[in-house]
Amino acid sequence: MNDSKATLSGLPKIFRNKFIQRCLSWLLLFSFLPLALSCNYYRLKEEKDLTPDKVASLPNYKRFILHQDNNAWEIKNLAVKETSMTGTLSTVPEDLLQYIDPKPGSANRYKRVNQAVALNVVHLYVNEFAEQGNQAIIPLSALKRIDIADKDTGATVASHVLGTIGILAGTLALITVIVALTKSSCPFVYVKNGSGYHFVGETYGGAIFSPLERDDYMPLTGLEPTDGKVQLKITNELKERQYTNLAELLVVQHPTGTQVLLDQKGRPHSLTQVLPPQKAITSAGQDYTQVLQTRDSAAFYFNDAGANSSYVDLQFPKPAGSSMGKLVLHAQNSLWLDYLYGEFMKQFKGIYNRWAVKQKDVPAADLYKWQREQGIPLLVEVKTSEGWQEVERIQPIGPLASRDLVVPIDLTKINSPYVQVRLSCGFMFWEVDRVGMDFTPNEPLSAQKVPAATVIEKSGQNVKHLLADSDAQYLKQFSVGDAVELTFHLPRKAGAQSQSIFLHTRGYYEHLRDYTGIPNLFTLRDFEKPGHFMQFSRQRYNQLAEANNFHNLVTAYASAQ
Repeated sequence: MNDSKATLSGLPKIFRNKFIQRCLSWLLLFSFLPLALSCNYYRLKEEKDLTPDKVASLPNYKRFILHQDNNAWEIKNLAVKETSMTGTLSTVPEDLLQYIDPKPGSANRYKRVNQAVALNVVHLYVNEFAEQGNQAIIPLSALKRIDIADKDTGATVASHVLGTIGILAGTLALITVIVALTKSSCPFVYVKNGSGYHFVGETYGGAIFSPLERDDYMPLTGLEPTDGKVQLKITNELKERQYTNLAELLVVQHPTGTQVLLDQKGRPHSLTQVLPPQKAITSAGQDYTQVLQTRDSAAFYFNDAGANSSYVDLQFPKPAGSSMGKLVLHAQNSLWLDYLYGEFMKQFKGIYNRWAVKQKDVPAADLYKWQREQGIPLLVEVKTSEGWQEVERIQPIGPLASRDLVVPIDLTKINSPYVQVRLSCGFMFWEVDRVGMDFTPNEPLSAQKVPAATVIEKSGQNVKHLLADSDAQYLKQFSVGDAVELTFHLPRKAGAQSQSIFLHTRGYYEHLRDYTGIPNLFTLRDFEKPGHFMQFSRQRYNQLAEANNFHNLVTAYASAQ
């Protein structure tokens, strides 16, 4: 660290500042790439509550490892009684071997492909237990400790920075910023493929108050139904209250070789010939044509230097006679937006919860207006003879999983031989990996609704009536770890046709925060101004890029080691 400091201080100030800003620009850019990159980390949390109710509440999709002295077993079919618990003992299988001896309190590495196992391991440490055949009988009084695996977002994102760029002079300084990230997202969705559940995305993102309750249509790509049955989970893994009003599958039958996507209103669109853009030029004049033609995690991050918002202009050839185009995007929100909104909420300090309660009485139109003015939705515009016309604003879909999106565009007012589309949002709020447009007419399609056959909560009760309709009844998930397992029975395929399956949910959620102190009222008033959230994004980014602040972070990190 001393050598790095000497190297930087030996540069003239103007070059030193530019060097640091360039490093931070790249560091921040790579920090918020999708979490599929590099290594990931989990951390074990010791559970202080060792009551029977707590043990019984652990979801049945968790994997349990029983420890006594230096011995370990996998224990299945865990059942908890008043004074003991029982389960079936077996030798630790190969997929759990690497998790037998983790380091409590430290960041433990796992590969992305192993996430379903790594993040669902529970360690039970006991003084003694009795065996009857392959059954274990464990007195609750013998239970010493429970360690539960939890995603270590800070260490994971920091590893992406260091793993992608390498340890440049001062890169460790950014870890103190990244570790401070507080995830503020939405319900997580997992789909069962084979023997385990796999994370597929987040639902009704951005619906953070009851007036913003909305529908979400999530493509369930890569699904492997078993005997015509689909199983999935909706979980609460963050500090929030979640209210899910509806959960059903929408199944579309279509010819094999045709892709189908649902737009934001749930209407199906067939895609048979998606054309890449002829041009993709950013607001900074950079050519992103090649970057956005393929789905490969090389994306546009709406991070043009010096601007509070950014855009990319796309150009597609318009076939003669085409009256409708279907814009196809592979996109997601950024972790930077998630972090930034958390910083905004902190400004309320001790009055945050009172403010959040008052938002329930604010008309949805006013809340959506604020989001639009702050550049949070992804704005889609098309250029006509009358200038740029708004087509759609895509609501947030979360930062942890990208998805395919489709936006129908009316071309009747476009007389030129090409179609120009503009995508724009606030500074670093979205990431777009691939764009394309399909001009073929929509095939006659309909989405068949499939209600859940069962919705099993942790008590074992079937609460499918709570998710059957959009009404006044909600599935309420108020605690971290709450999960429900849903089972659906798919309709028969129509002849040789294929099926595309979507999860249709409706709901909203509320953040739980325990801030204290006097609110920053002058700062908060600024957020009432149109565009201030975008300005806040650029200002916070610039603060991280300032040379003195960077040096302070380096010093703080070095002192902590």
